[in-house]
Parts: sequence; C-alpha cells; structure tokens
Amino acid sequence: MLLVLLALWIIFNGKFTLEILLFGLALSSAITWFCWKFMDYSFKAEKTALRLIPGALGYLWLLICEIVKSNLTLLGYVYGGKEVKPKLVTFRTPLRSRLARNVLSNSITLTPGTITAVQEGDKLTVHCLDAALAEGVEDQSFQRKLLGLEKTAEAGEKKEAQK
Repeated sequence: MLLVLLALWIIFNGKFTLEILLFGLALSSAITWFCWKFMDYSFKAEKTALRLIPGALGYLWLLICEIVKSNLTLLGYVYGGKEVKPKLVTFRTPLRSRLARNVLSNSITLTPGTITAVQEGDKLTVHCLDAALAEGVEDQSFQRKLLGLEKTAEAGEKKEAQK
C-alpha cells in the first residue's frame, strides 16, 4: 500500500523532485500507519488483495463485455419492435461472502435489462425486461468468476494462517 500511495503521489504531482519524493514518502507512510492502526489493515490483507488483482481485472472485463452484449440485445427490442414480457426470477447463489453476493447483485443491476429487486442472504430476485433475458440468470458467468475469486481469497488466507 505504501508503494502504491507513493506512486500515486508522484504521478499526481506531475514531476519528480527530491522534495516531492520525501514529502510523498512521509505522507504515504502516515496514511499506511493510520490504516494499519485504526482500520484493521495488515500486510496479510494486502497480500491477499494483490492475489485477487488478476481475477478482479478479469471480472471487470467480463462485466464490460456483458454490458455491451446486453446493450446490443436491448437495441433489438427498442428498434426491432419486439414485444416485451417482463419476468421475475428468484434463485439462490452459491457465493458465501456477503461482499461477493453484493458484487453479483450490483453486476446484475449494471447489466441493461436486468435489475436485482431483492437480495436476502444468498437468495436473489431479479427483474428481467423480457423472458429471453431471464434465461441463464441463475447460472451465469458472473457467479462462476466470483466463486473463483472467493476460492483464491480463501486459499490465500489459509496459506497465511499456516505460516
């Protein structure tokens, strides 16, 4: 975290001098110390977060691709004059962490044509603009990718606990 904050400080300053480096180092150190002291942040949490970066970037790419595909599908409804038949779909997600379930819920809502209407624990109710959009909502690529991220995080935590 210290190095990331320092790099951001230097980038946002737009130039590199000894004064900027020293002030950035002091400021980054103070912010890192504050996070460790008062926000229950640790080096273990940072290592786990670093392990998740490739998977998180892959998830972001998947989300962008799904948003584009859904937009193109909705263009067919808008300009093609297709009749819309809304549908509610309720399903349980295998995701265990609250964070992963919230990310799934928000990803569904960000995808055009679908909105997560209710989220209660592992149960989600999704409103789909059309029955065709409801197909496969229960078993979608978002869930599979998030399950992989959960496993990566758990493996990292177990590995750190063994040390």
